Formats: sequence, structure tokens, C-alpha cells
Amino acid sequence: MSLWGNNDNLFSGGTVSLNYANKTVTGAGTTFGNVGAAKTGDVIRFGIRGSGGTYFGDATIVEIASTTSLTIGSTDGLSGAAIASTDFYVSELPSYTVDDHAYSNKHDTVATYQQFASSTALDFTAVAGNIVAIDGGFEPLNITLGTHGKDALSNDGNNIVISALGSGTADTASGQISPVGFSTVFVVAPPGIAANVDFVTLTVGGVSAAQLITGVGATSVSIGGTISAQVTAGTTLTFTSDNIISLASTVSAGIATGDTLTFKRLMGGYDKQIYGISDTQSAAYDGDTTKFRTSGSGWVGVTTYTDMHGKLRVKSEILVAMSGIQTGANGILYPTNP
Repeated sequence: MSLWGNNDNLFSGGTVSLNYANKTVTGAGTTFGNVGAAKTGDVIRFGIRGSGGTYFGDATIVEIASTTSLTIGSTDGLSGAAIASTDFYVSELPSYTVDDHAYSNKHDTVATYQQFASSTALDFTAVAGNIVAIDGGFEPLNITLGTHGKDALSNDGNNIVISALGSGTADTASGQISPVGFSTVFVVAPPGIAANVDFVTLTVGGVSAAQLITGVGATSVSIGGTISAQVTAGTTLTFTSDNIISLASTVSAGIATGDTLTFKRLMGGYDKQIYGISDTQSAAYDGDTTKFRTSGSGWVGVTTYTDMHGKLRVKSEILVAMSGIQTGANGILYPTNP
């Protein structure tokens, strides 16, 4: 029996359930033992990889009793979670990896939110508000946007993703307009907006640009010049300040001036998976500048995790360098859900 083949696209129709005690896999609508389907020595991969599915791990097939029944040699490469009526894959990947402790899916973990910074609220944010003012500004906190870490503000037990740094929006008051020639706009400024420091975007002299705010009232802000385009009721205005952040959704607990603000970041998480890299995939990803760069076709072990800075890390090692690996819809595509 060969330790591996070149097919990562064997037919895997139907669903399977596993009896952990006797290592028997029972299929529904399966074709175990048929040409092009699972055979002794292949690896059966339980679950759905990516796209919100649950993946349970790999096991080597040691016996096939019928088209709907087979036996695996060990459950060591499985997560330990119950497997019932789930999808599966069949692969000719190196079977020795199933017994390799490093590749066991028991080690897989999901990234979790962990505190990485804290500060103090500069101003009050009401329930249902989505702008928060930070005493000392956001820059010392090293908040990042658009990373795998998804930096967030912890509020009322929720981790609310930060959507913008240094800017926020507010709508002008209902029933109020600011005609051409006015220097006052009727709007409740976001928390933390200060006169002679921060800006609001308005049209002055025919040009829409950030204008220095010279006065902040309870229901209005003023600028040094006069507007040249009328501001109607319900207009969304953009404010900029080094002290504010915007959130992707609203807070469910009000934030008082002086409250401690806790910032969290997705960290940790660990996943180690074996992929069949075809010649086509290799051509597409060899020398690629992204984290999913490959170094040739074959059977490749790939480790992914999120570091303390919220950065996605990807490391790979070629287990068997070979051309002609067959991949397709019946196998786990590389990269999975990047």
C-alpha cells in the first residue's frame, strides 16, 4: 500500500457519521469502494472546510465493508467532536500525517478577543451612539483597521469593531436649514469635538473641504467663514478629530466622561492543514506577494494563526514535492477562505 498518491479530488458524495468507540463510519448516499471513490489506504476528511463549516479532522481508511460502511484506523487526528450526517472529503494525501501529533485537529483553536489597550473617555457617548471620544487621542493606542485582528471597543459585554479613526458623522437637525452666507450649522456635534481644534466638512467659496470649527454649541457648530452651499435638514456632515473613533455598530451602554475604555483585538487561533497543491495552483501562487505564497506543487502542510498584533500569519512546509496533484470540487481548495 502506497503511503500517498496524487489525487486530492476523489468522489465524496453523501454524508457520514462516525462511531468513535468502534471507529466505524456509516455513510448515507456514499459509494465507498467504487472506482474513483474511497478505498483502503485513503484518508477520509470529516466536515466542511471554510465558508462557516465545521471541520473535524482526518483519519486513514483501513477497511471497507460496503459502499456505506468503512473502518478507520485511529481517531487521533480528529477533533473529538461528534460527527453525524456531515459532509466529507477523500484524499490520497500522505497517510502518515494522520498519526502525526502536529497535524491533529485536536490542536485547532479559534482566535479570541483579548485586551491590548485601554484609555479614558474624553466625553459622553449616549446609548445608540457610534462615536467615542478618547482622552489623549487614538494614536497612542496603535489601533489598526482592516486587519485580521478586527480591533474593537468592549462595551456592555460586546466587542464592537472600530470602523474609522479620526472621523465621524452627524446629521443636521430636523426642520433646520443653514442658508448660503451662514457661518452656523444646526447639528449636534459628535462627542469630543472642540472649537479651534477640530474640523467639519462644508462648502465654502464653492469648495467642499474640512473647515476649522470656531464654536461648539448644544445644537450647532460655527466656522470662521460662510457657507456657499445651503445645508438642508438631515444632511450628513463629516467631522474630523484626533480624539474620536467611529464604531461599526452602536453602543448598548452609555459611556460617561472619565470612563475606562477597553480595546480588544482578535488574537491566537491555530490551524494546521495539509493541502494538495496542483501544478495550476503552484503556478498561481509561487512567488505570490501575499501570505499564501507557495514554493512548488505537492502535498503541503500549512499553519495559520493570528499573532498578538492581529496579523494573519501563514507558514508552509512541503511534505512531498511532486507534480500532477489532482484537485477540484471534491477536495479542499487552497487557500481555504483566505
